[in-house]
Amino acid sequence: MANLMNVNPAMAMGPGAGNKEGAVERKWYKHVGELADESRAKVVVVYRTVPGEINNCLVVGTKFLPEVYHNALMRAVESEGGQAEEELGVFLARQSFPDGTNMLSVMHNDNYIKKFKTKDIIMTYGPTEEGRMPLNKLNEMIAKEKGVKVSDLSVEDDTPKAPAPKKAKKSDAKETTAKE
Repeated sequence: MANLMNVNPAMAMGPGAGNKEGAVERKWYKHVGELADESRAKVVVVYRTVPGEINNCLVVGTKFLPEVYHNALMRAVESEGGQAEEELGVFLARQSFPDGTNMLSVMHNDNYIKKFKTKDIIMTYGPTEEGRMPLNKLNEMIAKEKGVKVSDLSVEDDTPKAPAPKKAKKSDAKETTAKE
């Protein structure tokens, strides 16, 4: 049986491919990282900090998403709008999955968004060590550049809250039972 292996040098891929014909150039995107542990599992950083918890962030482990959600999320991350937004979650709140559901809501409600320590997430902006940085260090750099504290980077939830249901007064309950 023949060895089925791609030996076509015109289809070179990876960092050593250079400008060879057919080489696939990899692009690097904001909001993409990996776990700092030995798994190096890929994550999308939804929020770089959590309000009141500057050492925590919110991420989605991309391998846990159904394929249709994974592909739509990655298109959102790679889009011009996703790359322009400082916090991806702000952009995702305005995006929909192919089934019409809101991206951020589905990922939150279905428990795909997980809290991690910022020191446990490595942001990947390139193939070399210079293109890798712990999220806590990136947050410190961004805060310094903006002239603010890291705690000021958190995005507060400004979604209107549903009014709390009104509780019946004790006097209302007495009147109802008295009339019956």
